[in-house]
Amino acid sequence: MSSSLFGLTLLAGSVLTDTKKQEIAELLIGDRSSQDWSTAFTDYFDALFGQKHLSWVCLWRSAVASLIAVTLIWLVFGSIGALDLRAQANLSLGAILVIALAVNIAADYVSLLETRLLLGQMHRLRRVWAQGAVLVADLLISGLIIWAAIFAYLNSPLHQGEIEGFAEIIGVFSIFSVLFYSTFLTSVWSWAYLISTWAIRLCAKLPGWVAVRERPFHILACFVFVTTFLGSLSAAALMQKDADGLTPIDRTLCTLFKGQVCLDVARLTKEEQAQFELLLLACEGGITEECVRHGLRQYEVEPKQAARLFRHACDGGNALGCHILGLLHFLGRGMPADPAAGELRLRQVCDGGNTEACTNLGVFYEQGFRLPADPEAAARLYRQGCDGGNARGCALLERLSQ
Repeated sequence: MSSSLFGLTLLAGSVLTDTKKQEIAELLIGDRSSQDWSTAFTDYFDALFGQKHLSWVCLWRSAVASLIAVTLIWLVFGSIGALDLRAQANLSLGAILVIALAVNIAADYVSLLETRLLLGQMHRLRRVWAQGAVLVADLLISGLIIWAAIFAYLNSPLHQGEIEGFAEIIGVFSIFSVLFYSTFLTSVWSWAYLISTWAIRLCAKLPGWVAVRERPFHILACFVFVTTFLGSLSAAALMQKDADGLTPIDRTLCTLFKGQVCLDVARLTKEEQAQFELLLLACEGGITEECVRHGLRQYEVEPKQAARLFRHACDGGNALGCHILGLLHFLGRGMPADPAAGELRLRQVCDGGNTEACTNLGVFYEQGFRLPADPEAAARLYRQGCDGGNARGCALLERLSQ
């Protein structure tokens, strides 16, 4: 990333007119107002993409830049193992670029226009914090644009696989993360250019500092390189793993979004307790089927954990989770026995159409298991189950009526 922005800065400088080069040199050494940095950066944009945004020249240059950015992010993610360990994707670079043609070309072209419009108005701002706020707005708007493009593709006939959510893409649990993060290249360049401009202006006042006027773009490119590299190191600090093998970003994503992303995060740790807590958050986010499946596997080994999983699944609206939780209330397995709560759970599920729950509750009434024996109530429940197609309910009703 740092090397790419270094080369991009040099390339832009090489195609500027002599007048523009002189103006940027004066900006860097402090002869011009620091407020002019946005104007100078706009000149960079014009040199690379053309002065007229609504033109074929700008479109194809933006398309080339988009594909280069996708390639760069694909290489970066591949080098750190994100594609294999997190996204679990085995798509080749060629396949990714084909998808990028449908997703990134138009999105990045629109994002580029948005960035140019914001930069064009920045010279009106006289405070650094205000300029920084505009750059933050640029990041957010660019993110919305590329997410809208990805969302449209995922819901189009062109996409045949599962539909990933926003959290999975942010957390690099999807191959579409490559397409998402590649669109921020120009925004990162803007930040690096702003910071580098201020740093060079400060350094230019130091005695013995190398004259910027002779080689302004080489010095600027070096500062952009260093700024981007230090920014990458700062970002890497946020990716430091804890004792469970998870990063602060992973935990934050699961806490904020819950659901599927928590299952993705759970794959990254080998600690069973961490996996269990993440699974509960996934269940709270609507992935109740996984809680039920895991609860059934844990029932004989860890009944208390299984009971918590069934409770979370039930609270999330999973009928099977409520059915099993009702049975556990009667059995006192993994929790203290509570036949009143069990009767309430089973009756709710029975009335909701789960005929097996009707039959099971009928058995408890017939046998008087932690409930007053009530053959008539048992018969009504057996009939309700039988009418719903439960064969065991029909058989028990026939036996009871004899």
